[in-house]
Amino acid sequence: MKKCPACNAEFGDGATYCDKCGTKLVKYRTCPHCGAVVEDDAVFCSKCGKAIDAVAEMSSSIEPSPTVRKVDDATIAQYKREIAAYKSKKLTMMIMGIILLVVGLVLCIVFFSLGIKSIDETIDSGNIGTGYTFIFLAVVFELMTDAGIALLIVQGAVFGRKIANREQAIEEYESRH
Repeated sequence: MKKCPACNAEFGDGATYCDKCGTKLVKYRTCPHCGAVVEDDAVFCSKCGKAIDAVAEMSSSIEPSPTVRKVDDATIAQYKREIAAYKSKKLTMMIMGIILLVVGLVLCIVFFSLGIKSIDETIDSGNIGTGYTFIFLAVVFELMTDAGIALLIVQGAVFGRKIANREQAIEEYESRH
């Protein structure tokens, strides 16, 4: 015999309503995790939220993709603020990259030219240390040029992708609403 979940009166298998309290009798079982009474066809427990059967257990253990998030108006507003911040950071990095690239390239050419000229002028005297110093500085400024190129690549790749992801989420949200 089974018991009514409302008044604990016993009832037979064929009953659809409790004859003591009138509660609609559906088939029940207990949650294997917390022992709560749940409907027989329940997939998840209404008390603890855990999966009732093995199939649900497997599907609930799969983590959702990080791109699948509940998006609401507040999230969209935050995405719009983030896009503005990302664009500002992207512009700052682009300007820094261009400055490093141009200044580094110009100084590299200047010091390389000075180094070659100094070496040519002093080759007969045997004192070519100044020329090598200029060449060394040219290499340092060439590295500065490389840093400018790296900044340009990073700002385009990192912030461009972040902006595109946020804009896509906003577009999808707005197309549904």
